[in-house]
Amino acid sequence: MPFELKMLALMTVLFLIAWLPSSIAKWQSFGGRWLASNRNPLAGKELPPWGARAERAHSNLKDNFPGFIVAILILGWGSKFDSYTSWAAGLYVMGRIIHFVAYTAGNVLVRALSYFLALGANIYLLLQVF
Repeated sequence: MPFELKMLALMTVLFLIAWLPSSIAKWQSFGGRWLASNRNPLAGKELPPWGARAERAHSNLKDNFPGFIVAILILGWGSKFDSYTSWAAGLYVMGRIIHFVAYTAGNVLVRALSYFLALGANIYLLLQVF
């Protein structure tokens, strides 16, 4: 299996578990009964800062993942994988993982750098489609 497809599979696993940190924060802050409810706001309760950042990191991942999916699938379908697309796919995944962790931890500089690393890699991959 091409490396790029392995990176797509790895990103899909990350995508499938990225909700977990914010859900743990919600469980700790609001309780299991609230999580099983319609989730109406609770007066005087809010997520801890790391939980709110984890939720935003998950949202950011949801916003950026489709472009990577499209790029990898079209490149694979067109047999356009090469050593550069392998590097770009690896950099994208590395950047997104670091971004998620840095965002949750509150490290703004690492978060920004990793965001632009992943964005640049994804733009490169999308440009290779054309």
